[in-house]
Amino acid sequence: MLVHVGIDDFDSPTGGCTTHLAVKIAWELTGRKARLVDYPNLVRLNPAVPWKTRGNGAVALRLETERAARDILDMIEVMAEDYAREFDNPKHQPAIVVLEGGIPEYLRRIGTRAAGDLIPLQVVERVIEKSGALAKSVKGRRGLVGATAAIGVDLLEGDFTYEAILYRVRENIGRPRLVDAESVKEAELGSKGALFLNYDHDTGRLLATPRGPDPILMGIRGESPEPIVTALKSIRVFEEVEAVVLFRTNQHTDMHLQEVESVCEAYPYRCVRVRGIVTRAPQRIQGGHVVFSVSDGHCSIDVAAYEPTKEFRDVVSELVAGDEVEVMGCVRPGSATHPPTLNLEKLRVVRLAEVYRFENPLCPRCGARMTSAGYGKGFKCPKCGYRTTELGKVKIRIERSIAPGLYQPPKHAFKHLMKPVERFSIPPKKFAYRLVDPFIKPPSGAP
Repeated sequence: MLVHVGIDDFDSPTGGCTTHLAVKIAWELTGRKARLVDYPNLVRLNPAVPWKTRGNGAVALRLETERAARDILDMIEVMAEDYAREFDNPKHQPAIVVLEGGIPEYLRRIGTRAAGDLIPLQVVERVIEKSGALAKSVKGRRGLVGATAAIGVDLLEGDFTYEAILYRVRENIGRPRLVDAESVKEAELGSKGALFLNYDHDTGRLLATPRGPDPILMGIRGESPEPIVTALKSIRVFEEVEAVVLFRTNQHTDMHLQEVESVCEAYPYRCVRVRGIVTRAPQRIQGGHVVFSVSDGHCSIDVAAYEPTKEFRDVVSELVAGDEVEVMGCVRPGSATHPPTLNLEKLRVVRLAEVYRFENPLCPRCGARMTSAGYGKGFKCPKCGYRTTELGKVKIRIERSIAPGLYQPPKHAFKHLMKPVERFSIPPKKFAYRLVDPFIKPPSGAP
């Protein structure tokens, strides 16, 4: 029998992580004769919700087992409660959902929406009841949204990626991470595109290691399991590794971006891609952010490229009123001082407006640039003295320094769901449930 286990909201600033608990649960269940038929699914959800966790990631485990859903829930309930108690976070409301059998289509729709929209808890509670799933709220109930959505996002076809996550031992959490950045760089270069966003080759910044005090040492991202496993054989780490687990995930797929017909549909907490015309030219404001406005003739919205996107702001600054663009990102709600604003993740320039400047005419006698002879008196030549009232300003087209195309921020500014332009050529993928072993040997150098 197929059983799905959804887990969410176990992150904490003291070392807790939803994926870490999921690994412990997977290890426990496979030790009790349950078999994983998929790699643990790391499902990144809407990055714009106000109560998001660090990476806003939920996890789903897909199991083949003779045990009923109630038995599975009973087995992992104590583990979840102990973990939430050890890594307490008063702001979060962790939960678990267990579903037997196939995934109903309405549950899939909820999962897809949760990746880029705001889902009311009441809607999710009705879905749980309708599907016959079992739910356990460890504290509060908001985590039910992510746990349910993770089950619904099965990633069986379309776009998905993989990430091998290396976990630290308990005593190292909070200490500097001991990873050889050069070995990560070399592994990614050697993969010929099969690995991505592990190292920023433009700035020399290691992207594979998180910054916070959580149990993750490093995550290696790639298109399929094989190049990741190969890379781990050459990547060097110099601290003890508790476990290395391969996840299948919606990371870097733009799953959160919902294509909408009108700017009117870009409402707060929603992540969209929408076309419009630039109606207010970009302005650089305090903090180094660049803001412009886009309209479709019915509604308009401010769009912001923030300071951490660095040179991406220079591209945005080249837009002018009249340019047709497609903007992609999540909408931040308005405040007393700012209207709702789309946080720009990528920009597609569809069509450039023509821009002109006007210059005084050239003297027809000597070719010098003429000057104004006074209001209503035409032009005079400062070189030969020729005067005329018959010539007017000359209209000259300005060559734009930006071209139609797709633009993205530097790699270090990427969030978990943002799809790099380099992945746009990857064809759709498919996955079929089968027995898998997600546990990988630690990389070289680990004690």
